[in-house]
Amino acid sequence: MGTQELELYKRFIDDLVEFRPGVLPRWIKGNGWPNTVENQKINKVLSELTAEQKEIVALIAQSARDGGIHDVLVYLTDQINLEGLEIVKNGIIMETEPFDSGMHYDWVCRREGDSWPNQNS
Repeated sequence: MGTQELELYKRFIDDLVEFRPGVLPRWIKGNGWPNTVENQKINKVLSELTAEQKEIVALIAQSARDGGIHDVLVYLTDQINLEGLEIVKNGIIMETEPFDSGMHYDWVCRREGDSWPNQNS
């Protein structure tokens, strides 16, 4: 595959890294959910938590979001490798495992701040 296909792959993964931070941890640590009747019970519980407890609950919420992104990437990797799925953008087929690792692994590495590996090494 060529440079466009590889760049499409990198952008796909990096976009998901940028998309990662969820609103729920911000709401948990901040002023709670939007003030609606449906959210009153949630906001009541959150108002009773200490700052440290809110940090822990926010971490749990972010971990759940991370798990969801990870699981979807595992699924997509399996579909690509086993079922012939292709991801196409503007007529360009996205590269498949350019670094000999699944999308979920590359996402975790990029999320943790790792650089993209040199494809030639």
